[in-house]
Amino acid sequence: MKPLIAAVVAGLLIAAAGAPPATAGDPLADPVWLCKPGMPANPCNQDASGNPVESPGLVRYPDGGVVTLDSTLTGGQVEHFVSEPDPPVDCFYVYPTVDLVANPLLQLGSIPPAARPNEAAVMFAQAAQFTGQCRMFAPLYRQATLPDLAVGTILGADAYLGPGFADVRQAWDYYWQHDNLDPRTGQRRGVILLGHSQGSVAIERLIQSSIDGNPDVTRQLVSAVLLGGAVQVPTGGVAGGGDDPDSTFQHLPLCRRGSGLQVPVGCVVAYSSYTPAAGTAPGSGTLAWSNKPGHQIACVNPAALLRGDDAGTTTSLDAYMPTRSLVQGNLLNPNGHLALVLLGYNLMDYATGFAHYPSTLTGQCRYAPGAGGSSSWLHITGGDFLPASASTSPLGLHVADYNLTLSNLKALLTAQSTAWKAHP
Repeated sequence: MKPLIAAVVAGLLIAAAGAPPATAGDPLADPVWLCKPGMPANPCNQDASGNPVESPGLVRYPDGGVVTLDSTLTGGQVEHFVSEPDPPVDCFYVYPTVDLVANPLLQLGSIPPAARPNEAAVMFAQAAQFTGQCRMFAPLYRQATLPDLAVGTILGADAYLGPGFADVRQAWDYYWQHDNLDPRTGQRRGVILLGHSQGSVAIERLIQSSIDGNPDVTRQLVSAVLLGGAVQVPTGGVAGGGDDPDSTFQHLPLCRRGSGLQVPVGCVVAYSSYTPAAGTAPGSGTLAWSNKPGHQIACVNPAALLRGDDAGTTTSLDAYMPTRSLVQGNLLNPNGHLALVLLGYNLMDYATGFAHYPSTLTGQCRYAPGAGGSSSWLHITGGDFLPASASTSPLGLHVADYNLTLSNLKALLTAQSTAWKAHP
């Protein structure tokens, strides 16, 4: 079993770190959506305007099972999910690698994927909290599976053969042409891009091909949150400048903010989270490592950015971890639909969808040069709910990247949306 787990972990690293562009496949007849405002039986519980169809804070699995986005504090108090009426901006979210078998099982022609519980579970855990502040668009895509990535790693082959990234681009093109125009005002809406792991790499490719350097789109970009995706920037810099093939983006910058300045918009928030032992740093083969001369992996601490602190400031973090209820766990399978992804995590058995840990963790963007490269990561301390194995894992806290700063991200994206609306 240990060799299999090691192979899957290695495959996840390939998914996040990037690979050659996917080969073209037969396109879907139409985009397929996990969540889309106004769609029948929308798992994200939003009508066409982004308002709750049922009670606020409910989300629904493809099989009809309902879970809540409310949270429980460590003292037992329950915090109810709050939804802003008529959310003024949109979110476009691409989920990470969660498929153990292909979706659809028969990868022929343009057979479309269908929503599965594991895809819904990871979407609920990472991004459903944002449905209180944006209309949520989340496409299904024919992603590279966990075994695909493991085999690709072992054989040194392209792990991304398949149509998954083309599916994401098709969904984005449909959204941009049909849904980004506000039907009430006729004006384009602001949009937040959200991705993780393979989903972040998909959005990185989308930005490179359709957004970076395109003012018609970038002026609508509120923020791009690309976690666990190994975004490369010049050492100490924010973007490639137009002629840097080793930088992920040429013009779209990392989010930076000086003291007293307005929160920035139209920029990138990116990091991979680790909790290495004292005096050590994530090394070669991790998501924090760059072997590109003069470059580093991007790290933006959303809590520091929101406060206007220096990029390397140590800040308190506000974590929301999924519970057994959210992932539909039970005594035999406590981590439910995310059992394979959340190996080593002990989820709380609360009736609410989240366990809230305010000011339990601290985070700091750190940089460490090494032989043949450098490491850059969001350094996490504290939290007895985190697995001890994370300190030595090449993935670190990868699967919890969003949850470790989820409340900070919500506050940051609210501030960025407000700033964008003031000067669209």
